[in-house]
Amino acid sequence: MHVPQIGIVGSGKVAQTMLRLASNAQIPIAGIYARSYEKAQALATKYKCAAFEQLIDLKPELLLICISDDALPEIIGQLDPQQIAAYTAGSPSIKLFAHPQLGVCYPYQSISKGRDLLASDIPFMIEGKNDLVLQRIKGFLQQLGGQYQQCGSAQRAQYHLAGVFVNNFGNLMLLEASKILHQAQLDLTPLYPLLNETIAKAILLGPENAQTGPALRHDQNTLDRHRAQLDPEQLLVYDCLTNRIQDLFKNA
Repeated sequence: MHVPQIGIVGSGKVAQTMLRLASNAQIPIAGIYARSYEKAQALATKYKCAAFEQLIDLKPELLLICISDDALPEIIGQLDPQQIAAYTAGSPSIKLFAHPQLGVCYPYQSISKGRDLLASDIPFMIEGKNDLVLQRIKGFLQQLGGQYQQCGSAQRAQYHLAGVFVNNFGNLMLLEASKILHQAQLDLTPLYPLLNETIAKAILLGPENAQTGPALRHDQNTLDRHRAQLDPEQLLVYDCLTNRIQDLFKNA
């Protein structure tokens, strides 16, 4: 399959990840456009391509739009009608945009500075308004070495929502746990094997079979001791999650 020359819109974490992966996979990069021309220039220097002051001047075979959801309408509205493009956002439906040559290339992964993921670590969810758009996205991802699946906008929105629970809310729980231990001047290290086993067991057994803890057992004495140790904000979260566990596992 033909490997398309790509262009990048954006300069944030996703844009930088796509640039790094494309460069490593020897995918030709036409150039970069970003709201900050200085940031575009810095990335262009790093990846030996061009920086563009005007989006209309960047005309690759596949334009990857790696920007926030809120900025998508403005950028997509500026595209030449013949420009094949794909945005990397997970939540917005492709039906929101009139551009006829539009697709989605959504990396279903948590992307952060300081974590150089491999392409094989990232499942991509793709969609396109026509076969040509899909062929360009597939050609790019096959050369990249990434796994992908075609996924409609409604399905992708559900994956995005589920990802918020697993990743964003899951990390928040670890942050709250670390605050409890920091306040008690205790080391976080014993949490990590517990965290690893929690994830491994949920994958192996299914989360419906992996739930444990005092809420599941209706161990009221332990629940009361926990509640007495928490500040008001943490208590709201603790009570909400405890009630949810008890509602879901009434017959456990």
